[in-house]
Amino acid sequence: MIDAEHLARLPARDDDGLLHAFIECPKGNTHKIDLDKKLGIFRWAIELPEGLTFPANFGFIPATMAEDGDALDVLVLTGGALPSGTLVAVRPVAILRMEQEEDGEMVRNDRLVGVPPLSQTFGAIEKLDQLRDTMMWELGVFFRTYNELIDRKVNILDPGDETEAAQLAEKAIRAKDNLNG
Repeated sequence: MIDAEHLARLPARDDDGLLHAFIECPKGNTHKIDLDKKLGIFRWAIELPEGLTFPANFGFIPATMAEDGDALDVLVLTGGALPSGTLVAVRPVAILRMEQEEDGEMVRNDRLVGVPPLSQTFGAIEKLDQLRDTMMWELGVFFRTYNELIDRKVNILDPGDETEAAQLAEKAIRAKDNLNG
């Protein structure tokens, strides 16, 4: 079980200063999976249409609070899927900036994009401009399509670079510290 108390003890960073990413939904998955923090188990959320899969491992950075009041969402780029419940150290390299409709108004719900330094496929990437040219566009297409499935309007904005990604993470860590503090 992964209860809320256990999750609350997970730090945002590892001993080397990299961000911890907690994976909820593996890359290539055809189902959205969420961690039910109250029950301490993974919960099925929605089935994606045939041919649509998560383009990256999806989860959150523990001990953070994003603008939407939840933990900061993260997309972890690896050569393959990471199992749900995996904790992986990542370096922030970009932001998928987006806004989505919540209660009739458009609100920001950005996703940090991170890479594990030990990934054979993405580990050498340190900057947004080192990602393949279509990577951020592909991530945006996925989230636009996903939001259409649940009848939610979304706007994909210009991506943020590695400096902005690091600043976004720090802001989310401070917001959670201020809430707890």
